[in-house]
Amino acid sequence: MQELINRAKELLEAGEVARVLGWRKGENVWDVEPAFFATAEELSEFVYNGFCGANLSKYMIEASKLEGKTLVFLKPCDTYSFNQLLTEHRFDREKVYAVGIPCEGMADIDKIKAITG
Repeated sequence: MQELINRAKELLEAGEVARVLGWRKGENVWDVEPAFFATAEELSEFVYNGFCGANLSKYMIEASKLEGKTLVFLKPCDTYSFNQLLTEHRFDREKVYAVGIPCEGMADIDKIKAITG
């Protein structure tokens, strides 16, 4: 995860991207939500773990309406919808800095809650 944060900080500080689209930690480890980060300091809340199941591709529709490029982290399964949205001209590819990230599968919060009670 630290590699993702470092890369995001590097691109933000160099001015190559205006914002980062990733996941923000919540109150609990499983409370992860999609989020935009505009500064290196905001990236202290960035997470990438087994609870980051939300597909960030759909958020690129709104992000492409903003000024500058958006860095988006895409899991392999997210690239299908990213490519479909791109094919449908739902966002401007020139406003995207996409980084593919590995995924070893996502945790099922309902199963975890059933086990922990």
